[in-house]
Amino acid sequence: MLSCFFFTFLALAYAFGFLSLPEGIMKELPLPSLMVFEEKESILFSFTKTLVYNLFMIGLIVGVNHYRVRSFTLGYLPLYANTVMMGLFAGTNSFSGGISAHTLEGWLLFLQIGFLEFSAYIFACVATVNLAMFHAERWRGEKFREIRRFKEVKLSKYELLFLLVSLILLVVAAFNEWRYV
Repeated sequence: MLSCFFFTFLALAYAFGFLSLPEGIMKELPLPSLMVFEEKESILFSFTKTLVYNLFMIGLIVGVNHYRVRSFTLGYLPLYANTVMMGLFAGTNSFSGGISAHTLEGWLLFLQIGFLEFSAYIFACVATVNLAMFHAERWRGEKFREIRRFKEVKLSKYELLFLLVSLILLVVAAFNEWRYV
């Protein structure tokens, strides 16, 4: 069910970008990730910066997974935002590197980098979805109440395995991103 939401958001964002926005418009956005990577450096330093940025995203997802409204864990919000941004970038053909997102080569490159990063984000979110420490019944007007303390939060061996797979995917994606430079 959840994958249907992600696919719907991706398809709608892609269609909106493709049909409504000028080609390449997203290249000019002052996104934090673009500001981090705009300087020319060694491949090792660029690889490290990419990995640190993606680990920050994993940390953000895991951090907000401690909060839940009804049955919705807030760790899914960065995933939805990332899905919309990927759709807009692909729809407007705004990826850097000179490879069109509308070609087979562009899709294969996405599978080697973006798909691995997004899969890592999803695995980290799924592995930590049961970490909720704070809960609210309504989206507005209610403060979060503590439902358990930090000491009570434990991950199972399968959740730890998913986190490990997530980290491995991030390393592979960061390597793939900079091996073509």
